[in-house]
Amino acid sequence: MDNLADEEIYNDRNRIEPFVRAITRNKHLFKDKIVLDLNAGMGLLSVLASESGAKQVIAMKANSYATEIMKLNNIDNVKLYTENIREVELNCKIDIIIAAWMGNMLFYGGCIQDVIYARDKYLNQDGFIMPDKGQLYLQSIEDSQYRKTKMNFWDSVYGVNMKWMKQWIAKEPLLESIKENQLNSDEQLIYEINLQTCTLGDLSFSNQYQVRIKRQDYATGVIVWMKYSFTYTHLPIHVIMGPTKSPFWKPVILYFREEFPVNKGDKLEGSLAVKFESEELLQIKLSVHMQQYNYVSYFKLN
Repeated sequence: MDNLADEEIYNDRNRIEPFVRAITRNKHLFKDKIVLDLNAGMGLLSVLASESGAKQVIAMKANSYATEIMKLNNIDNVKLYTENIREVELNCKIDIIIAAWMGNMLFYGGCIQDVIYARDKYLNQDGFIMPDKGQLYLQSIEDSQYRKTKMNFWDSVYGVNMKWMKQWIAKEPLLESIKENQLNSDEQLIYEINLQTCTLGDLSFSNQYQVRIKRQDYATGVIVWMKYSFTYTHLPIHVIMGPTKSPFWKPVILYFREEFPVNKGDKLEGSLAVKFESEELLQIKLSVHMQQYNYVSYFKLN
């Protein structure tokens, strides 16, 4: 139900509070502006935008409870739509777009395409998006326990050799946080995007990485996590959805086909390519190069 989904969002302080701060502590940005709330739900952010001085708020994908929420808070300048932004025709330009466009690995499960559509069609030349920037970071990890429980399980299932299954398990990205002591390299910025200027083509990328190993260990995969930012606010707001504490938007773990030994100071390098098909399908290609280890793995996030 819509109310249960919104309750989960509102209870997740890491997810909702950056938006609340961006609106309520920057009333000078909202005064007399026309605001588009792209995924309004019950209308919390729409109410805050109105109370922060917005001339009008257009709330898309509002649920069945939003009307009563507006009445309870004496809000009369929020126009509610249950439809997606692509399903209506607005008769005005927009000054500010508010949207939780992010998803796992920035785009999976998000609404980035709707933001680009709304920006290109309705955003004023001096308008802006909240949040407006996103970044992906990559680190090496050691997670031998996962290999033991998920991969090596197929070596013998009640005495039957099912090793063939391991190749498919290795191709499945895992959406999960890890423990701090499982990180065994430094981090590297591998991708960034600016919502003010990006195109749909920019959602696909192929970039090189090189991380330095911090200790003698085993490398079993890499973890990709994100950061997003509100840079138009008086003080920029940076939200880190890191590898160890991400209750909602999880980092993505890409496991190697085999684990291999590493030493302090070693360089783990390769490339990460992501082909954006839709918010519900990302094609991922990971190459790894280190000493005698060289291979390419393909993953699908869907």
